[in-house]
Amino acid sequence: MRRPRLYPPVWFVANVMLVVALHYFAPISVPMPPLHMAAGSFLITVGIVMTLVAIFTFSRHHTPVLPFRQPETLLCHGVFRWSRNPIYLGETFILAGIALRVGELLPWLVVLLFIVGLNRGPIAWEERALREKFGADFDRYCHRTRRWL
Repeated sequence: MRRPRLYPPVWFVANVMLVVALHYFAPISVPMPPLHMAAGSFLITVGIVMTLVAIFTFSRHHTPVLPFRQPETLLCHGVFRWSRNPIYLGETFILAGIALRVGELLPWLVVLLFIVGLNRGPIAWEERALREKFGADFDRYCHRTRRWL
């Protein structure tokens, strides 16, 4: 199975950099609720915690956390009960929190671009790999747990 060209950690960092660049070089302000800074900080914090919990869960079960490695264990508990992709979801929360904090329009398009890129590349590849390795167990997991939330 051919790996996608998009490497998720690099994709995340590139999108964060794009949000920051848009903030400085192409600001398009939009009206924001009074607590947008606090809400943005909350989303960033939730995203960091979710990502770290998922990474520790991978580590605790001796399955690779880095993308495009063969999975050793089908994780279906903890944060993996709520999302099949808690690291990507956490990163999306971080990006959305940053977009909320900068209070501009274009960063929200970056959040959408980030999600579409992950769905079309790494997530599709990872789901095929998990289905090949775990078969019906993975199909049952997919049936009860959403891809994102």
